[in-house]
Amino acid sequence: VRGRPPGAGAVVRYGDSETPVVVECKARVNSAAAHQMAERAQRLEAPLVVIAEEMTATAREILDAAGIGSVDGLGNVHLALPGLIMKITGAKRRPRRAASARLSGKSGVVAEAMLLDVGESWSVADLAGRCRVSPGLVHRVMLRLEHEGVVTSSGAGPAKTRRVSNAAALLDLWAEEQRDPAARQAASMPAGTPDELIAALGAGLESAGVKYALTGAAAAGYALTSGAAAAAVVPLLVDVVAAGEVQVWVASTADLAELCAEVGAEPWEPESNVVLLQERDDTPLAFRVRHRGVWTANALRLYCDLRRDPQRGRELGEHLRSAVIGF
Repeated sequence: VRGRPPGAGAVVRYGDSETPVVVECKARVNSAAAHQMAERAQRLEAPLVVIAEEMTATAREILDAAGIGSVDGLGNVHLALPGLIMKITGAKRRPRRAASARLSGKSGVVAEAMLLDVGESWSVADLAGRCRVSPGLVHRVMLRLEHEGVVTSSGAGPAKTRRVSNAAALLDLWAEEQRDPAARQAASMPAGTPDELIAALGAGLESAGVKYALTGAAAAGYALTSGAAAAAVVPLLVDVVAAGEVQVWVASTADLAELCAEVGAEPWEPESNVVLLQERDDTPLAFRVRHRGVWTANALRLYCDLRRDPQRGRELGEHLRSAVIGF
């Protein structure tokens, strides 16, 4: 058609207007694929519309922020064209499990290690040693990440190395594929300020000999007490921490009911101020860090867990990502 921009394969008509668009059809779009599409869209001369059978919620957000239209098999539609804004919320259903090397559990630890040191070039053997997993698992994860376009490789054979090429895309992919906690126990502990509660909880867990890592808004507030990061994040913490609960990942072998008794907490759901979280393995405790005498989750895990917090957690997580993580 005369006057249609190069690559535009369709026209969206509405009222008396029509807009040529580039249409890309995919079976499934996750956050990593959405980042690639956002980069590609910058080089196009016409708006991009992505149609997919399945599309993750994070992928839709990335496409929306990049001005890319999206339509998926669940009935979600978002189009923002000159003179037209269309937003339809479809059915809610969890995306199907990725066919290979889903970035949760031990596979997720491999991606987490790379994100914690994005400038490093990793061999399979070195990464396996760092994460305490098998070389075979690392190899499968690397193949997945290369396919997603978030890591690049150099060399061959045992000397082959990989490094992160798109840290933001890998972080989004890792965060969206984390599992929900396998077990959760709400409890109440006598304490004054949030800092006093955290100190008492940490002391109790260490006295019980249980490996742990604080997470959520309270952990972020406890860890970020100085510097530019605090200036950016702490103002958001005041109301969240005061009204919220102290969340803590504990070792997978711990009995949650017995642990409550050992730390001086009483299982109590309606007015709880402590939440014990537990996975089927100890991967949420990977790369934990020591802050002011207690163990907290690293910044990546804090960001991931804050995204699930319904009480301004997502807003706080994005500030943490910008001020501390940096990608």
